[in-house]
Amino acid sequence: MTEPRRFHLQRTVDITGVSGTGRVADGVLWPDGTASVRWRGERPSTVHWDDIAHAEAVHGHGGATEIVWDDPEPAASDMTCPHCPDGHTPPDCGSQPWGAHLGPERDGGGQPTTIHVMRVAGAHVAESDAQWLLGRINRDARHYGAGRG
Repeated sequence: MTEPRRFHLQRTVDITGVSGTGRVADGVLWPDGTASVRWRGERPSTVHWDDIAHAEAVHGHGGATEIVWDDPEPAASDMTCPHCPDGHTPPDCGSQPWGAHLGPERDGGGQPTTIHVMRVAGAHVAESDAQWLLGRINRDARHYGAGRG
């Protein structure tokens, strides 16, 4: 998991007589596997757990309280990159689109000779991104007749 995921505790039976029933607490499962739970009610409090299973073991009361996920389960990524929090943004989509600008390089007549293509927001690129982009440029160049004198 690379992003926090929200949940709440839904209680059907109040075994202790303290928290009531219904939505009794809100929580966040953090990317490192720890969890924070914020209790609702007259005496709200916040508790942090090293593992969400520990919170469920203590507060689940044998099934009387269950974890209900407010955020969908993150999709599994088949691309893994140790530098990207989301595995690696695929070249054809994602939250970090492509950007381009003309480079400082000039020909004898002062015209630009280089286009720099990059991901925005400081994201890095992979060799697979370069291959994908090259294929797109070459395919589109043939389609539109680029390169004609």
